[in-house]
Amino acid sequence: MPTFEDIAKIAGVSKATVSLALSDSSKISMETKIKVRNIARSIGYNLDGLEGVKWPRNRSIGILYVTHVPDFEKDFFRDTLIGVTEDASSKGYDVVLVGNHMQPNTDDMADVIADKVMQSGVEGVIVISSIPNLKGFRKLQDMHFPMVFIGNRKVDGSGRHIFNVCSDHYNGGKLAAEYLHDDLGHTRIAVVGRLQMPHWEMDRVNGFFSHLRDSGLSDIETNKVLVSDRFKPEDEGWKRLEQIRPTAVFAINANIGMSVLHYLRSAGKRIPEDVSVIVFDDFASFPYEHPPITVIKQNKEALGNLAVKVLTDLLENKKAPPRQLLISTELIVRQSCAPVPN
Repeated sequence: MPTFEDIAKIAGVSKATVSLALSDSSKISMETKIKVRNIARSIGYNLDGLEGVKWPRNRSIGILYVTHVPDFEKDFFRDTLIGVTEDASSKGYDVVLVGNHMQPNTDDMADVIADKVMQSGVEGVIVISSIPNLKGFRKLQDMHFPMVFIGNRKVDGSGRHIFNVCSDHYNGGKLAAEYLHDDLGHTRIAVVGRLQMPHWEMDRVNGFFSHLRDSGLSDIETNKVLVSDRFKPEDEGWKRLEQIRPTAVFAINANIGMSVLHYLRSAGKRIPEDVSVIVFDDFASFPYEHPPITVIKQNKEALGNLAVKVLTDLLENKKAPPRQLLISTELIVRQSCAPVPN
């Protein structure tokens, strides 16, 4: 059975502070109370056994959305949110939208985010963000606040491991390569990505090229083309794509996929007669394009479901080390890909 001394050692406070915090004393700050309580729970201390103290159990979890650009990847947020709310409801938890935050380039967000989470009264949070290195979470980490991040994210400046649930981007890239090369016979394939790719998009690229190298295509990495997030006809990348003269193109995300469609149509290329197109991630219009676009699809609702499972396991005192859990992607075959032209 863990003791006050065990809790105090982890929390970096005295045993007297632990006693006051766990007895809900007004002499102790709410931040310290939450920190001590979370540490006590995480090491198996029975909070219900404290005589005369009834810790509130709100049965609620929070959703925290952090982004640089408010309208970026709205589909990702919407679909994962659906998965979160469905699974949380089935487990008896309410879902609270803690906030939609713009992340600045300073660490001033630490107090803002922590205060917002504490004021919400939630027991834990699921963080949804398109930012690779997140600022403002160190304070919550120091409080041992239960958090699960959707996507392979890192807390900026922290070496501590966190709970991540994310799509298997590397094997999703391999899946695209297998379909274009092994099934359809393409060998002159181009990868189109954006100028500054986050690490999960680089995983897609690396998985794609890895399979092609293993299949005997040498120097295939030279067929990587970089363009702007939004279609700009003057981008040098499109000239490079024209030089490659690919029979197939793998677009690294849905926005780039739309740009590829714009470019190919403006260049008078027929899809898939002249160029096959496959895109990582689906987009609302892709099934209705002419032709409909083949995609590597993430199961975004399943990401939300899994995030709830991991978080509620943490809240129910099931001890597990921080880890990353992967969900497989799926090839959705439509009409934008065809066997290599003669």
